[in-house]
Amino acid sequence: MGVINTLNLSPAMEDYIKEIFLLEKENKVARVSGIGKKMNVRKASVVSAVSFLKQRELLTQERYGYINLTDAGRAAAETIIKKYNIIYDFLIDTLKIDGDAAKKEACSIEHSLSERTVLSIAALAKTAGKNAAGKTGKKPARKKIRR
Repeated sequence: MGVINTLNLSPAMEDYIKEIFLLEKENKVARVSGIGKKMNVRKASVVSAVSFLKQRELLTQERYGYINLTDAGRAAAETIIKKYNIIYDFLIDTLKIDGDAAKKEACSIEHSLSERTVLSIAALAKTAGKNAAGKTGKKPARKKIRR
């Protein structure tokens, strides 16, 4: 997971990378207007973020056109999403938090926890899952989201 620690991105920039990744996955490319709509931010904010992320070589953009993550940007997005999914799964499966609340909290928490802490949470969740499976004889149901 170590990509994020070396990039020193703000939570907002991590959210932009994550959203661009998800838009690319859906549409093959991302556009300023699509990012703004998904994140509920103004076009000027997106343009500023895209400029910053281009300087960091995390994405490319055709002049007034499509936005694509570089390999480094894609690796960062995958790390961010993996971190989010680990936290989300822990909140849902281990702590039994409501789905909507878990989405919001996982998004907030992902930005403040270190890689080491997230991996510890994953290990704890795995242990808790094994213990729950031992009591019932089957594994608990897993719920995953990607957004």
